[in-house]
Amino acid sequence: MRFFLATILLLTIALSCRKAIEKPTWDVDVIAPLVNTTLNINQLLPSNVLETNSDSSLKIVYSTDIFNIDVDSLFKIPDTTITEIYTVPLNLIADPGDAFYSNDEERPLGVSNGVELNYASIESGFIEIEVFNDIREKVLVTYKILSATKFGDTLTLTELIDAGTSFQPGYLKKRIDISNYDLNLTGINGNKTNTLVTKAVASVDTNGSTVNINIGQKLKYINTLKDVVPYYVKGYFGSQNYRFGPETTNFKVFDRIIDGTIDIEDVDVNLSFENGIGVDAQLIINQLKTVNTNNGAQASLSHSIIGSPININRSTETNSIPEVNYTSYFNQLTTSNSNIDNLIELFPNELLYDINLLINPFGNISGSNDFVYKKHPLKTKLNVEFPLSFVANNLTLIDTVDFNLEKNSSDKIIEGTLFIYANNGYPFDATLGLELLDENSNPIKSLPISNYIASATVDANLKVSSKTESVLAIPLSRVDIDDLYRSKKIIIKTAFNTTAKPQFVKIYENYNISIKMVGDFAYQIN
Repeated sequence: MRFFLATILLLTIALSCRKAIEKPTWDVDVIAPLVNTTLNINQLLPSNVLETNSDSSLKIVYSTDIFNIDVDSLFKIPDTTITEIYTVPLNLIADPGDAFYSNDEERPLGVSNGVELNYASIESGFIEIEVFNDIREKVLVTYKILSATKFGDTLTLTELIDAGTSFQPGYLKKRIDISNYDLNLTGINGNKTNTLVTKAVASVDTNGSTVNINIGQKLKYINTLKDVVPYYVKGYFGSQNYRFGPETTNFKVFDRIIDGTIDIEDVDVNLSFENGIGVDAQLIINQLKTVNTNNGAQASLSHSIIGSPININRSTETNSIPEVNYTSYFNQLTTSNSNIDNLIELFPNELLYDINLLINPFGNISGSNDFVYKKHPLKTKLNVEFPLSFVANNLTLIDTVDFNLEKNSSDKIIEGTLFIYANNGYPFDATLGLELLDENSNPIKSLPISNYIASATVDANLKVSSKTESVLAIPLSRVDIDDLYRSKKIIIKTAFNTTAKPQFVKIYENYNISIKMVGDFAYQIN
């Protein structure tokens, strides 16, 4: 009996120790909130193009420059080098202070495009002046650009040049800032164009000695205009013909739309030309096209403006601020007179244009009084406005949210289901797509969703009266669960389709759709 009791006691102790050593496992069900986000029209369109109407409905208002013609387009004042050499014609003796050379010179500027300038006001630029002296005594040089004045004072350089030697001439180099200088470009007698007038005077240093100046000795002036940018110019700009294009400019309205199409109820596009230059102009629009480079879609404008000459009058000077009165030309493109809606409905990200521009098509009718200010160009703009009233076909919103399913080393998810709770405030049915991304935003996989989100309830005017909640379930395989652990972000794609087709539906500023993602997981706990 004692042996039997001892045996039972030993077995009991052994079993108790075994239970203390082994770790128990069991399965539990856990509901875990994972994602909570709200999508509204700002995920579809940038806020700076949205405006609210008086009835709280939304409209798109967007303006973009197509091209500008400014002073740099019309002509250039190129870097110009003017060289003046005085060679002593005979032997002479000069005392200190004696002037032995004085001369006025007219020097042409190589202005481009056949432009004839009579006046220029300089915003920035430099003149570099170099002087070489062969005379065996210091020479006082006064070099003036008689054409250049600033607040009534003539641009003047007065410098003492070192004496030349038998080996090399005396040398001086100076750089003069000519910002805010005015240039009279009509020459000595006022009957020329594009012409600078310089005056050079040379005399023996008053503190020097009497010097023999020999025949053949030289004074050499090199005057170089550099990086000259005019603020204002006047003259005759010629009958110049420009071609702009085929070129493209960005159209930044639909960058966030990744898929789908719409049928717009109404579009109002204003093509405007605003002329701040004192020249008459004539434009011919050869082509105007929108392009969606993401899918290759494109559409060309069909309207009477294409290929027809457009005359734009010159601006006038005000002699005050602002300096000019702009002249304008507007052409309204609507769905009734063109196919402008087709150009917008393909969600373009580029605008392609091909335009010819003729300056002064009727010749020099201003009497050489054409003008241009740097800050007042000829501007070409496209102004787009249309209400957000449309039929949607797979119109896709996209949002990216952070995601982190923490993994504990002692337990793991063995199975589960993702539930999507969508509270839809849009008058559209919607399908949902989920794409998993890793920590570097590289795609891992897409999770298929078979059900759709039901449209909000609308009243007789097709305005949302109440939201509709839908629940979507996504069963998860073990591979899906492993991919969820790897995921750091989730892309949520919501594709809308109008339920009231073919009726147009307005979008109001308070519309949104809220999405909650909840995981119903079975955990194995160790």
